Amino acid sequence: MIRDFCLADLPFIYNLGRLIKVDFQNVYNLEDLNKEYANLYVYEEEGCILGFLQYEYHFEITDILNIAVLEERQRKGIGHQLLNYLIENTTSERILLEVREKNKCAIQFYQKNGFKEIDRRKKYYADEDAIVMERSIL
Repeated sequence: MIRDFCLADLPFIYNLGRLIKVDFQNVYNLEDLNKEYANLYVYEEEGCILGFLQYEYHFEITDILNIAVLEERQRKGIGHQLLNYLIENTTSERILLEVREKNKCAIQFYQKNGFKEIDRRKKYYADEDAIVMERSIL
């Protein structure tokens, strides 16, 4: 089941977030998330959170900030379901995201889901470039 997160989910989300960034909790203070323009969907099975997708609305654009899936449940369609849920529920015209240029698995995942490279941000991650990807919703 996919749903909006609630504050009780935060320990699980922060734990999963460490897969993305060791200091995820310090970087993304989700307690102060402004749901008017930012939110987070969780994927839950039998009371366990197995993945999440964090995003922000910016008028006609939705920015994906993070997608994380429990390591042992990766490549089983959870990320795809979260992404489709966002696509089906957004009111934006397009979705943007940045991905590390060395993260080939993520790039292939996004390409498979209709995203195209539109730009690069030099040294965005300090040690490597970010690939900016976009998917039109229209």
